[in-house]
Amino acid sequence: MKRLFLIIVSLTLLLIVGIGVFQLTRPPVLHGTVIEPPKPMPDFTLQSTNGPVSLSNFRGKVVILYFGYTSCPDVCPTTLANLRRAFNELGAEAEGAQVLFVAVDWKKDTPERVASYLSAFHPAFVGLSGNEAQINAVTKDFGIFYQINPPDENGYYTVDHTATTLVLDREGRLMLTWPYGLTAEEMQADLRAVLQQTSR
Repeated sequence: MKRLFLIIVSLTLLLIVGIGVFQLTRPPVLHGTVIEPPKPMPDFTLQSTNGPVSLSNFRGKVVILYFGYTSCPDVCPTTLANLRRAFNELGAEAEGAQVLFVAVDWKKDTPERVASYLSAFHPAFVGLSGNEAQINAVTKDFGIFYQINPPDENGYYTVDHTATTLVLDREGRLMLTWPYGLTAEEMQADLRAVLQQTSR
């Protein structure tokens, strides 16, 4: 009877250990759409207030790439505010990631205007802009749609654009996409998992 009890206890302990090992080694469940295998993406160079910046400058970091415009009334500020909260919650871990904001409104969004806009969200976020040909080339390469709409009688116009956020791994490959509406907590959880996974 005692031997049977010891066997049951031993099997129970083995089961608990096995579950623990499984939990620690299984891939994290991410809130975005995982690109498997990660897709190599072309390099590009656009302008910042500090001069030309290339995507390849950030090899070794996880890059969060977002396309928008500074006059956007809702989608862009909501996404950037959530990214700010996610970065703030990550603390020192966020040093392994970089947000790049590519302005698709090549008519108005100068490097200075973009930098001023991003400064309201996070000092580490980098804003990039370019001329029509440059923006067309980058958006085409990254599968981003945008359309500058006709202005109203006051000269104000909106820009329709893809609201998806792209997450690139440390080698510049597309590994994850986030749909519009993901919360800061979900972004933070995904980023923490990606940063830990890609640091191995």
